[in-house]
Amino acid sequence: MKSTAYSIILASALLFSCQTTKNTIISVPTNHDKLLMSVAWYQHSAEMAALYYQGFNIAQQRLNEAINANKHTKPLAVVVDIDETMLDNSPFEAMLITNADDLKGWYNWTAKATAKALPGSLAFAKYAQSNDVEIFFVTNRDDSERAVTLKNLAEAGFPYATEDHLLTKSDLSYSTGNTSSKVGRRAKVSENHEIVLLIGDNLNDFSGEFEDRSVNNGKEAVLKNHEQFGQKFIVLPNPMYGAWEKPLYNYRDGLGDEEKTKLLKSKLRNE
Repeated sequence: MKSTAYSIILASALLFSCQTTKNTIISVPTNHDKLLMSVAWYQHSAEMAALYYQGFNIAQQRLNEAINANKHTKPLAVVVDIDETMLDNSPFEAMLITNADDLKGWYNWTAKATAKALPGSLAFAKYAQSNDVEIFFVTNRDDSERAVTLKNLAEAGFPYATEDHLLTKSDLSYSTGNTSSKVGRRAKVSENHEIVLLIGDNLNDFSGEFEDRSVNNGKEAVLKNHEQFGQKFIVLPNPMYGAWEKPLYNYRDGLGDEEKTKLLKSKLRNE
């Protein structure tokens, strides 16, 4: 009887152990530790703040030059990206690390409308407004995020936080087939305004020429347009995410962290 009872207890324990292990495996979230260093740098390094101030200082200089040139027949405008250009979403990236959140978490984050203005961004936007230069926010946030995005921009103090100055990803009437492309939306702004500056953290924020990175990660396009950087194109730092990742993963979606790490290591240069 003792032997039988022991066998039953042992079997039950093993079954429970297997079930627990199975449940544990199922509930293990995606690991986002690869973001740890880049998010830590973005949130805490003085260099990050310095680069943003540098970018917006140069932007103001170029804006002054455009205003003083007085060669434009249409009202002047500056086109800016929002995320990691004007607003700081690094707390969301931090949540990915600590909570392994998913895309739904992004919408929960933007719904809070609490992202802070990035260094130099607010002062630049206000300077543009004081000189009658309009700011247009061209973002790849979804159309469903329009209300919370405008709320966030307004509460952060940005001028031009209005419906007619926000162009979201779902503005299909001006898409070019690729709804992530900003070419059509920039063209919409150009219909009635002269775009004198473009500011963003991603090369796609500047020109359609940068959308194809299949050749040397897009560096040939950068070389071709190198004179525009610091002139009409103002690039801001974002080591956390961006279109630069896709060619590193061979444009493959749905890769696990182990596969991503293997691909990244294979592309590192040692000389």
